[in-house]
Amino acid sequence: MTNDEIFAKISAKFPKVEKAAVQVKDYLTVRLAAKADLVPFAQWLKDNAFDMLETVTATDHLGPVDMKGYIRQQNFNPFLPDGATPQIEAVAVAGYAYRPVMDLLYVFYSVKDRARVFVRLEQPRENVSVASLTPLFKSADWQERETFDLLGVRFEGHPNLIKILTPDFTVGHPLRKDYAHIKDRFDE
Repeated sequence: MTNDEIFAKISAKFPKVEKAAVQVKDYLTVRLAAKADLVPFAQWLKDNAFDMLETVTATDHLGPVDMKGYIRQQNFNPFLPDGATPQIEAVAVAGYAYRPVMDLLYVFYSVKDRARVFVRLEQPRENVSVASLTPLFKSADWQERETFDLLGVRFEGHPNLIKILTPDFTVGHPLRKDYAHIKDRFDE
């Protein structure tokens, strides 16, 4: 089944779903209009041979990374005077439209058709939350926990939404663009 055929089926059932302006690889890339569409859309994909959820993650589009507080090891580069550590500064990418949103990203795979649908759902980054897909796809469990831990996205209805990668004492979410590292006992 081609991407155009898949999109024709999707748009017949979900007329508000649009093709994303930028396609990811050769996957059909679509953008959902509202977070209420996520679970019905995922259920429809599952019922239509997209039996595997490959990826759940998010991207923070706030701006360049704030380097304040990050650990910088001594750089023993022989080409720098006295092995000095160059100061790393955040660099804004010219022409990129930074905005205060989180882009939730899902990849669904059809084993039968060998096709992928890449789904994007843009949400305001303050207190971002969406429904969990764990009841539909067991593979969403740890991936939603990682996204919660690193980016602060809350997945409503997740059976065990706790940190999975960072220690319990870590304050904040390390992959958010406004994260500032606070020194702890592992920094010395």
